[in-house]
Amino acid sequence: MCTVDIALAESLNAVWKHVRVHRDLAEEEAEPAVQDLTRIWDGLRILTTRELSDEIAKTALTKSIIIYDALYIEAARKLDATLYTGDEKLHRASKGIVKSSLLRLDSLSTPASKR
Repeated sequence: MCTVDIALAESLNAVWKHVRVHRDLAEEEAEPAVQDLTRIWDGLRILTTRELSDEIAKTALTKSIIIYDALYIEAARKLDATLYTGDEKLHRASKGIVKSSLLRLDSLSTPASKR
């Protein structure tokens, strides 16, 4: 499995946001979440922004999207992989470039037997 070099920072920021902004995660639950994310990160192949920089800039300018979104699209293109995202705007922007799948929170929390 692969990801981009900013994914860990974005994931850690999501934990912070759920503690401080949404307040749906207790502060004492943040530490185990961070440890889990770090363990997952350690097992991934990481693509760097630098190795994709030319393609990222072109995609961001062509699609009028932010560089961060273009990074995920170009990583999926380089790997000939499906882009899985919960970001609807990123999902739409990736159309015609890479195969993508929009993840919905409700489908992730539904037991497999009820899907």
